Amino acid sequence: MIIQQNKKQTFLYALITLFGTGIFLLFVLFDLRNLPHKESALLDNAVMFWAFRVLCAVFFLITASSTVYFIKQLFVKEPLIEICDDYLFDNSSAISLGKINWDDIERAYIKGGFLNIKLKNPGVYFHDKNWIQMLLIKANIKLGYGDVCISTQRFQKDTKAFFEEFNKRKTIER
Repeated sequence: MIIQQNKKQTFLYALITLFGTGIFLLFVLFDLRNLPHKESALLDNAVMFWAFRVLCAVFFLITASSTVYFIKQLFVKEPLIEICDDYLFDNSSAISLGKINWDDIERAYIKGGFLNIKLKNPGVYFHDKNWIQMLLIKANIKLGYGDVCISTQRFQKDTKAFFEEFNKRKTIER
């Protein structure tokens, strides 16, 4: 079973993150204190204003990287998910692990709208990830999600068929 991504939804995500990137960039580049305004704790307090700009810079980096990811996904020919008898291929997020053998899956469960997969030996799959991806993977694990989190939001086809096909090979704990 092959599940392709919903290109329209991916394009919409790219536009939304691009808009957010632009807004945060404006907050970082332009000094809002020069605009006419009423008394404001944010604009009149130098420490709060610079803390706000630093926070906007962080959000700018997050939204800019998300925009790049979604635009890149628009041109990817690989499927989001492929389920075969020998393996599961995951390309559903920026921290996807690619080809995962069924024997390497310890358990699968659903939490927060994600199919979470706990691997027997995750280090084998994490060796080629950069530090940002590893940081995101560790955050997922600390939040109680699995080594692999598959969101069904960007699936082009029905998610029920995906779960049924997955269940044929590994049981999903509910």
